[in-house]
Amino acid sequence: MQHFQSIDEAQAFVLRSLLSTGLPASPRGLSTLELFPFGFTLQNPRRRCLTIEARRWSLPAAIGELAWHLSGSTELDFIARYLKRWRSINRNLPVIEGSCYGYRIFGSSGGSNQSQWRRLVELIRADASTRRGVLNLFDPEVGLDPRAADSPCACSLQFIVRGDQLHQIAYMRSNDAIWGLPYDVFIFTMLQELLACELGLELGTYSHMVGSLHLYEQHLTLAGRIVAEYDQGLVGDLEMPIMKGHHQVSLFVQEERSIRVEGVRQLRGSLEPYWEHLLGILESFLLDKTVPMRLLTRAE
Repeated sequence: MQHFQSIDEAQAFVLRSLLSTGLPASPRGLSTLELFPFGFTLQNPRRRCLTIEARRWSLPAAIGELAWHLSGSTELDFIARYLKRWRSINRNLPVIEGSCYGYRIFGSSGGSNQSQWRRLVELIRADASTRRGVLNLFDPEVGLDPRAADSPCACSLQFIVRGDQLHQIAYMRSNDAIWGLPYDVFIFTMLQELLACELGLELGTYSHMVGSLHLYEQHLTLAGRIVAEYDQGLVGDLEMPIMKGHHQVSLFVQEERSIRVEGVRQLRGSLEPYWEHLLGILESFLLDKTVPMRLLTRAE
């Protein structure tokens, strides 16, 4: 399996591989190039922000999606404020039933009044070497229904502690190399770091395993531009700072909602610099629709 230092490096390799050796496949009648199975490892998960300009990846959208998951929401209007394409993906239905990973992770599940997340934390604290640290994200009631508007692409997230590092392996049944992959890696590595922060562990490697990695025909030209730009060295070096203040996630979620729904901050200055920084990016995006470069590059 290939190892990379950053999502930029991984994205360029993935697209180059699809363009050169991908095989035609047309699930749901949509033409794609496909590789299966496929996997790679990020050595430094904090380099999770895609900087290749041709892709026009949005950090505010990624942070907004993170807030959606952390809140445990299934609300379409919430996520669509950051990623408008969700309206067409979900056929404008008000509730997202498939890819609501936060709902499955942070909500109560399996007849327990505890979330998967809380049970995961307790499991690893009880047995640091466990191989059972798995969050289940695939709901067969939705995923195996051919009529479902949205089927969950992620199946599970496995966390393994070795030494003092928390490693993660994400298992995807399907992954769109252009739209899905960079946002999925951002979300899952943020969850990995959140768990490491709560457990007092160092951040280990992140491995991304995919059953069907694919590139839609409509994105072939864009994929070529992304690879060419990377090969020309037109890439940034954006590494997020070390996460601190995991206990303030609920405040972060509360403040995001205040900005998105009411247009104002309620608890300005009360959060750790790490979460305050992320909120500053969301506030600029939601209220001004522009994000100053200083917010994208400042490391606190």
